[in-house]
Amino acid sequence: MLTILLQNKKSQYWIFLSVLVFLALFMMYCNGLSSSYSGFDFFFHFRRLDVLIDALKHGEYISYIDYSNVDGYGYFTKGFYPDFILVPFAVVGIFTGTYFAYDFMIFSMTILCGMFMYHAVCAIYKSRYAAAIASILYTFAVYRLYDIYQRGALSEALSFTFLPIVFLGLYHIIKGDYKKWYILAIGYILLIYTHAIASVLMFVTLLIISIAYCKCLTREPKRIGYLFLAGAVTLVGVSYFTLPLLEQLNSNSFYLDSRTPGGGAGYGKVGFDDLFWGFVSGLAYPDKLWSGIGIILTLVIFLRLFIRKKRDEALKSIDTAVIIGICFIIATSRIFPWGRFPFNILSFIQYPWRLYEFVSFFFAIAGGYYLSLLLVKHKQKLFGFIFIILATLITIYIHSENFKTLFPLKDKTIAVISEIPSFDNRYHTIGGEYFPSKLPNIEYVRDRGEIVEVKNNETKTYNLKRGNRGETDVNIVINQPDTVILPLLYYKGYEVTLNRSNVPFFENENGLIAVPVNQSGKIMAWYAGTNVQEISFYISMACMIGLIIFVARYSRKQKNERNR
Repeated sequence: MLTILLQNKKSQYWIFLSVLVFLALFMMYCNGLSSSYSGFDFFFHFRRLDVLIDALKHGEYISYIDYSNVDGYGYFTKGFYPDFILVPFAVVGIFTGTYFAYDFMIFSMTILCGMFMYHAVCAIYKSRYAAAIASILYTFAVYRLYDIYQRGALSEALSFTFLPIVFLGLYHIIKGDYKKWYILAIGYILLIYTHAIASVLMFVTLLIISIAYCKCLTREPKRIGYLFLAGAVTLVGVSYFTLPLLEQLNSNSFYLDSRTPGGGAGYGKVGFDDLFWGFVSGLAYPDKLWSGIGIILTLVIFLRLFIRKKRDEALKSIDTAVIIGICFIIATSRIFPWGRFPFNILSFIQYPWRLYEFVSFFFAIAGGYYLSLLLVKHKQKLFGFIFIILATLITIYIHSENFKTLFPLKDKTIAVISEIPSFDNRYHTIGGEYFPSKLPNIEYVRDRGEIVEVKNNETKTYNLKRGNRGETDVNIVINQPDTVILPLLYYKGYEVTLNRSNVPFFENENGLIAVPVNQSGKIMAWYAGTNVQEISFYISMACMIGLIIFVARYSRKQKNERNR
């Protein structure tokens, strides 16, 4: 019976999927719902989802400003943090609420992460057993749990879901069916729309792997061509994010490039004591916010010492992945020269230990493959699978206890207050990376208040109003030309009218919108967006629709050829 069950492909997959769902539910049960516990960056991402839900309720999607944030001065988050992946969950949130949508997103993306990893490993290494083990090790890797809960780094946590697709696409271009180049494009598009920094680190990893397998690429130059094709399609597909981002960066400077609020690359370099705690996390933790690859991924790598199989292409690729992973761990430590060229080019990644995401991926695949080689008999495979499940359950539980110790149960009254951006919680902007660089500090906004300033003492302003969608109206009476300073942070895309006629405006010395006026009347200001934002949206949508049509036709063609 056991042999029949383990040999049946459908049974194996349903067993794996059931285990995956069980572990995901156990993870959420142990760590609690987002309304009860929240990590360091939680409210920043909660706010992103909440603002998107509100925009969709009003029939808006190409909406970039968080109108009510920073005491009504507005905050431009979406242009730097794309919310495309959040849309399905925001739709759920319209009918259920933001907290439910957030938790549903964590659960759904955890399941998808496991499924994508399973199919990727299965396609590359032709072992369903290795795929199941690797999927569990990767999906519930301690660093991913740490991202979801202790850090509350939602975007980086969600980026785990799409790494397997990117690597599967890269495999097909380098050694597989290069006509499936579109897998790399789709995976990379989804990755960029999830977390820009992870996509940059993925590009660095892609370069390293391409160099390692340069012989395969040069042996068949077509593969290089398809690699560039995937890259070109990716660039077009992410126009909706990259073009508006470049437009803003070109129009102004921000804290992110003038004050490095995250500390810059090398800021989070790991000491040797922290490396140790990172290796054993999931079993033991120091009394602080920290993580690493975890005890399970640390131990499974040592299984390589017991493998006597002759080194073939598959094992060679696994060993290469492990070596890259070890190099990445070294790169997180203090001995790595992040402050020197060319590594200082990556200063915007803020924390080198983001590389643990890729280490977790490589080590998880290695662990799954090593076990598939060592455990040959069906009973051995079953016991090995059960052991991995039990070890994962234990690490999830221990991790959750550490999380709850660092972030105790929220008082319901305090939690409701905490949801609202205010000066006391830094408006949920964390380091304020997207503030105009001319803004002195957030204390300036608090101290200035919701007022309209003028240069001429004889100029009168009255009846300042704020609309639900960020409209700012004020009446002015002047005796001579003057400049009116509105309580709005300057971002490209605003429109200002005086008596319903468009008027020019500029950014003043404190990063606010300044409007020269030469007549009395009513000033109206609102964020109308830019042509680049609108056009780039349609470019990306056209690219994605075209990509879907291409994949559908290619799949149908392949199916017809197999049936002949």
